[in-house]
Amino acid sequence: MSVMEEPPGFKARANVLAGEALAAQLNILQLFLPLDGWLVGWRDGDAWDTVAARGLFADIPEASLAALLEAGAQPLDDSFQWRELTESESQLLAPCLPQNSGAAYLVLAALRDAEDRITGRICGLSGQPPGSRLSLCIGKLQLCQAAMAATLALQAELGVADQLVIEMQRDAFIDPLTGVFNRAGWINRLAYIDAVLARTQEDAAIIMLDLDFLKAVNDTCGHSAGDDLLRLAAQTISSTLRSSDSVGRLGGDEFGVVVQNATPVGAAVLLSRLRQALSRVGVSISLGLALKSESGSLKQAMQLADERMYVEKRKKPIPAGGRHRFGPAPFFAGGDPA
Repeated sequence: MSVMEEPPGFKARANVLAGEALAAQLNILQLFLPLDGWLVGWRDGDAWDTVAARGLFADIPEASLAALLEAGAQPLDDSFQWRELTESESQLLAPCLPQNSGAAYLVLAALRDAEDRITGRICGLSGQPPGSRLSLCIGKLQLCQAAMAATLALQAELGVADQLVIEMQRDAFIDPLTGVFNRAGWINRLAYIDAVLARTQEDAAIIMLDLDFLKAVNDTCGHSAGDDLLRLAAQTISSTLRSSDSVGRLGGDEFGVVVQNATPVGAAVLLSRLRQALSRVGVSISLGLALKSESGSLKQAMQLADERMYVEKRKKPIPAGGRHRFGPAPFFAGGDPA
């Protein structure tokens, strides 16, 4: 069952903007200290990701650039440093270095957050010792370093905010008892699928399901038993669906299933599978099916499926003697079914 399909949020957009900002800042670095190549990367857990590269670094595969950022990963000063390439680094950069270029040098600087943790790294490539040039413009380079560190810090904060928003959306759209969509989540899911179907012109199906004896279970065995029944029904429905299908709890004892890329035969087969799966765990439930293509819209398909479900429900007798069972334990039902 698909729980959430969210469009790109703050984090995806922040990553794009951070990459663009850092690329622009590399251009500024190049103005202050012209080198053969510049790159900047950020730390993602224990690994390094390349964010932006220019000059000779632009021709090197990202995996190799990440390895270059990992090399010499000991903590660095707040200022820029330089050193000669190691043998392994020279081999790594050999494809982009001029033939018979002799020694090459790296210019390095750490990017730190407010708690002085290294969150990124700047790396420059020079064909000659940059020491004197580095000293002449170190103040301006440190301003660039601070700007890049601030960019990474903002990107990280937006990533945290994005995760909080996603979690809040999930809390708002998920039924806490059963773990499936609540009504708000279900309506949101239908709107998403409607937008997809408008582009693809594919069909979809709605299956409405209603527990037959929830009220009887609540009245005779208590609401805890009724909650167990709802959870069992939701788990059984979810386990029967494909990953592209979705289930929601729309009311007290009513569930809905939306089936993407549906055909009349495929939807009927799924309806049968749901009926059999629920029967195997002792859940008595009424079902109704409607296709979008026969009703005009998903909203109308939901109404038609609901009508067909109630036609089936009205045909079911009240359990004789009030005895009803679901799952491994017997439940004694009294009064009218829900």
